[in-house]
Amino acid sequence: MRKPPPRATSAVTSRRPRLVLVGADAVLDGQRQAMADPRPSSAAPRSSRPFALSRATRSGAAAALAVVLAVLGLTVLSGAAGSASAAPETSTSGSDTGSDTPDQESPSRFARIVIDSMTPSIVTTTSRPVVTVSGRVDNVGDRSITDLTIRLERGDPVASAAGLRTDLADDDPAVAVAGPFENLSDSLAPGESVGFRMSMALSSSNGPDGQGLAISRTGVYPMQVNVNGTPEYGDTAQVAGSRMLLPVLSLPPDDTRAAGYVDPSTEYSDTDPVTGLGPDGSVSANLSSPARMTMLWPLAAPPQLAPGVLGGNTEPVRLINENLARSVADGGRLDELLTSLQKVVGEPPPAKSDSATSDAPPSETSESPEPGALPGSEKLADSMCLAIDPDLLVTVRAMSLGYEVSDNPADPRSSTRPGSGAEAAGRWLDTLRWTAQRMCVVALPYAQADLNSLSRIGNAGLTEAALRSPADIVDTVLGVRSVRGLSIPALGAIDSDGAATLTAAQLAATAVSSNSVAPTGRRDDTGRYRIGELAAQTYDAPVTASFAAIGTAPSTPALTPPDQRVDLSDESEGSRRQSAIGALAYPAIAAPESDPAGSDARPSPRDPVVGRSAFLVPPTYWSPTGADAEALFTTARLLLESGAATPTPLATLVSELGSAPEQARLIDPPGVGPISRIGSVLTTDATASIRRNVEDSWQFEGALVRSADVAATPERYMSPLREDQLRAIRSPDAWGSAVYTHLRRTQTERIDAVSSTLHRMAQSVTILDPGGRYTLASERSPLLLVVKNDLALPVRARITTSEPADIEIGDLGVIEIPARGTRQIQLPTQGETSEAISVEIRLSTVTGVPLGESISLSVHTNAYGKPLFYITILAAAALVLLTARRLWHRFRGQPDPADADRPEPDELERMLAGSGYQERRRTLQSEGRMPGEEPGDDPS
Repeated sequence: MRKPPPRATSAVTSRRPRLVLVGADAVLDGQRQAMADPRPSSAAPRSSRPFALSRATRSGAAAALAVVLAVLGLTVLSGAAGSASAAPETSTSGSDTGSDTPDQESPSRFARIVIDSMTPSIVTTTSRPVVTVSGRVDNVGDRSITDLTIRLERGDPVASAAGLRTDLADDDPAVAVAGPFENLSDSLAPGESVGFRMSMALSSSNGPDGQGLAISRTGVYPMQVNVNGTPEYGDTAQVAGSRMLLPVLSLPPDDTRAAGYVDPSTEYSDTDPVTGLGPDGSVSANLSSPARMTMLWPLAAPPQLAPGVLGGNTEPVRLINENLARSVADGGRLDELLTSLQKVVGEPPPAKSDSATSDAPPSETSESPEPGALPGSEKLADSMCLAIDPDLLVTVRAMSLGYEVSDNPADPRSSTRPGSGAEAAGRWLDTLRWTAQRMCVVALPYAQADLNSLSRIGNAGLTEAALRSPADIVDTVLGVRSVRGLSIPALGAIDSDGAATLTAAQLAATAVSSNSVAPTGRRDDTGRYRIGELAAQTYDAPVTASFAAIGTAPSTPALTPPDQRVDLSDESEGSRRQSAIGALAYPAIAAPESDPAGSDARPSPRDPVVGRSAFLVPPTYWSPTGADAEALFTTARLLLESGAATPTPLATLVSELGSAPEQARLIDPPGVGPISRIGSVLTTDATASIRRNVEDSWQFEGALVRSADVAATPERYMSPLREDQLRAIRSPDAWGSAVYTHLRRTQTERIDAVSSTLHRMAQSVTILDPGGRYTLASERSPLLLVVKNDLALPVRARITTSEPADIEIGDLGVIEIPARGTRQIQLPTQGETSEAISVEIRLSTVTGVPLGESISLSVHTNAYGKPLFYITILAAAALVLLTARRLWHRFRGQPDPADADRPEPDELERMLAGSGYQERRRTLQSEGRMPGEEPGDDPS
């Protein structure tokens, strides 16, 4: 094969790069290499870069090109510089993902190929011996293209799982066989399209003039549709290209191959025989070591519940937007994912007023498939398992009961508008319940929480909510018994911290990508390894990337190395679907060579880590259309029915994982970077805030009391706030700087919203400040206060005070404040001074969370304090002494010295002493004195 041609260097190839949005990222579309019109000679030498084609440069074209460059050189340079400065950042290098790969510019393109179909989508012995590709070519540039030609090319079969993406991402794809260029259109103006349909024989012997794809062995082959043309003001170049994969499970009969058939039991041949070659020239599938197929079917969505909303139906359910309502409605992403499963398990019966029979699981003895299921789908159903994010179930269930859409999701108290998807959510959830009762179900981590983030936060309760509680939520909502004991990280890889987090959560098994595991001994044929205390099932990340590329929102997983990142904007829905079919079939078609029994040979780096396992793990937020899903199901069913793969139920896989014999260690995926930087966007401040919010939520829950008047429990009331913190640490669902920027922004919003709600809760329980001076009726009068609780549940609290030594306030212990009510309390008080005393009173939960604002009172009592006490004691002591003195003298018959100066009474005084009051009064009046007047007093 010849050396690739130089890239077009005219002004047309350097001006104004075209920006195309792919998923959440904005990337610049790449220009393809110029391709030659004539087919390469079979005798052409191989270049140092395989898969390259070149065209002979013509001296006239080169001279013209030089002239153009000389005249327009400054324009080209200035245009290129401007384009480079305006290009958005598309790499996640540096702090985003840890990749050391720099951002790469992608020049403009002229046209785009839209693939409608490739038949056959998978080659078998019953296929026609011709590959036909149909579609159209769109002029997406700003100038006309003339002399358009088109041809079909193929490369060598994919040698490893990584080749499923690298062969599609390579800027200079190697071409093993290429068909002749055919005229497509004389001219194509901007915005115009031209259709095409071209065919090429699988074998050269079946093609016209001996031309064909020359496929004589099974495998997965990269294919390219190549369009050449001459852009206005430019030279002949490849103006468009589309790549896809063609899986060849087996080959139909072929006369040329039949002529070379040698019966292995009777003859010997020194030539390399074609494995599985039959007498008629057909090549059978390799069924000696069937792949063990287990296929997950994820149902998940990015978090949609607005943060900071309390649960238990105490506050209206808020969503951040209506995206989920559109997704579960007819034709939406989640609706397509669920409806497509009807090809496997059948269609649910029409809704009935009596639902007693609508949710009944199928009879275990029934052999007939459900209505609507594909014939022979039983094996496919056995190999599949629904992988459901419990956050999605919680959200959809809440939606079905009615919800609102927040105008400002970052503010828990912002205005709202009514939601419109309650009915659609209810229908979707009913269909999911019916489907789940007929399939295997496994729970994903809550909201795709990142394991490294959980490790950094270090809260056991939050970790349990993320990893162990999801299975209970799924079982409760769907009425099923899910597969337990397996954790499926959203990122697809874990490090030592993530492994420790799983072990702490008492999860003994996980599923990780094969490029994050390095076996320390022999490769295991089942792809299962023992990593410390964990058992791990490995899977091929390139297959996951192929699944991520299909559908309405194609993306590139965060774990994808740079050399496997395909420019999805260049590929149409049909080409991406065909590549996914090839990726799905690859584990069954590419059977690795197993080591001889009892061999102690060290494993070869070429041996796949996954062995003969076909553990298929699509990305969490994938978006296959109904046509995509049907194509995947048809391919998987063909592999299972042919014997190239055998169904392995997930429950069986998990039960066998514990006995994984081979050892392995965790590594960072090559070319990607440390797992801790790929999966987590947590900062130090964010980690501390989440830790504080989670701890406060547990403290609040411990202080709340269940009430007969409220249906909510303390756990249901507070758990949404902790779930918000799990949503804040979700793993990135795709590669790209825009993804990480979005995750950081939403993380900050959710953390701040939860902090705001917890602060609002604390301020909702408070002491009503009486204000001014507070006067006690006595020194022992109680201090009367009123506490208020605006929360939906009763709360247990304590009152603490800070006062000087002149006043003593007793401890009431734990008090219970009713929900949305008030309570009057009496604090035992004893004052020891009549002066004003400043007292500070605080309220907190029994678990120590401060409530409301502390109040400061100026308290006055009627007590005179210690001086009055001492005077009273002295006076009493003097009275006792004087009384004792008088009694002492009286008992001894002695006159009291205090009476020594008293004069002797006369006769009248003695008489008055023995008279009554009236008699004394008359006697004194007769004597001319008033009562109480002493003799000798002057009445004047």
